[in-house]
Amino acid sequence: MNATYSALLERAAPLFGRDAAWLAGRVRGGVVDLLRDDFAPTATQRALDTPLTAWLYDVVRDRAVRSIGMPAFPDEARSVCERLALAQGDVVLDVACGHGNFTAEIARRVGADGLVVGLDIAGAMLARAAARVARERLDHVLLVRGDALALPFADGAFAKANCAGGLHQMPDLGRALGEMARVLASGGRFAASGFAQRGAAPAGWRGVAWRRFALHFVPVDELRTALRRAGFADAVVEMAGRWFAYASARRASGST
Repeated sequence: MNATYSALLERAAPLFGRDAAWLAGRVRGGVVDLLRDDFAPTATQRALDTPLTAWLYDVVRDRAVRSIGMPAFPDEARSVCERLALAQGDVVLDVACGHGNFTAEIARRVGADGLVVGLDIAGAMLARAAARVARERLDHVLLVRGDALALPFADGAFAKANCAGGLHQMPDLGRALGEMARVLASGGRFAASGFAQRGAAPAGWRGVAWRRFALHFVPVDELRTALRRAGFADAVVEMAGRWFAYASARRASGST
């Protein structure tokens, strides 16, 4: 482990309520692996956690989303940065970071004085993220393998949090939002996006299929309610095309 990475662990350790030595003992291939041994991935999560699917997602993601009317990555990234009101020196959590495209963009915006932690459950995705971080020499980015339903961070550790393109994959959306609220400081900003739909959740065979794979179109009204229940205030949920939505909110002051 080189001196630069050791310094990064020292900077990040307070976010976990641990010391740097504890984190260092869990580093695997440039990623701090904190995923529980008993973690049971959904079928969708398993499908994305292979070298082939991680490569395909990385290579064709932007072209694929534009073909179904979703915003292109530069537009998504700009929206995330604006909704988070990113500033130099910010400490930011990027949940469901995948191959690290948003993580890297956020890191560029907050600068070397900032700190960005990217978290995902997929080792194959994180391997690509680690290569991206190394290639772009983003020495203020720490990658973590962990579960969004049980975030391995201290309460109020982050000023801002992002979850781009991950809401529709959460097997328990309310619990995931609650965890993201927990690790945000009071008043901290939150931005998210995912497949969404107007109206109620689907019934019939579509509902069964989406529940089976824990991959679903989140009803926007339910998302607003879930954000409020999780401890967020000033929630805004806006459709961006037919099947995609942006959400933003702030951590409510005094909520627990």
